[in-house]
Amino acid sequence: MNEFVPSKSFGDLPESEQFRLHMQTSEFAERRARKEVRAATWRAREIAEVVFGRVIQSSLVGLRLDGRLRGLMRLDVPFVDLHAHEDRQAQFIAAVNLDPILKRVSFVYVIGPESP
Repeated sequence: MNEFVPSKSFGDLPESEQFRLHMQTSEFAERRARKEVRAATWRAREIAEVVFGRVIQSSLVGLRLDGRLRGLMRLDVPFVDLHAHEDRQAQFIAAVNLDPILKRVSFVYVIGPESP
């Protein structure tokens, strides 16, 4: 069988009961994965606000519930000059790499200047 069709591993339960139990398990895992990603996005935004002073806008693109990378996170931040922006980006990535929540849930970060 595959992950969409329950196997006979539930014992002597009727087919409908096996399916219901399988769905409950996968729904719980999906809810947990979504909460994990949501917590990580808030944590990344919080770190960006400390490093850049503020975050004008943030968004998550391409949410994935499993795997090493969970999505692409865009952060629009104030832009002073290129050198300062690159220094702050390096500080942000260093802080992200030390954070226990963001070690479990990884994103690709797109850090751009605020839109006029």
